[in-house]
Amino acid sequence: MPAWLHYLLLSVVALLLFISSVALVVERFNYRQWFYQLQQLEQQRDELQIEWQQLQLEHSAWATPARIEKVAKQQLHMHAPKPEDIIRVSP
Repeated sequence: MPAWLHYLLLSVVALLLFISSVALVVERFNYRQWFYQLQQLEQQRDELQIEWQQLQLEHSAWATPARIEKVAKQQLHMHAPKPEDIIRVSP
């Protein structure tokens, strides 16, 4: 095998090795960025889950029948009808 062909093949192999090593570095960098983004999204999901649970608790506290009746009486000046004011309608 001629010497120039040997050097050419060695150069091609070295170039391919360099290209693959650069590609590996780029892929590792991308992986780390995606992993960091995943961690941020998981943290945001956890925070939103906590907020959702707090809102559900608040909703259940505000929607109790006793509280609704209290607000209806105090703020809207509503009252339950007297028995004589109730009219029953037959179907």
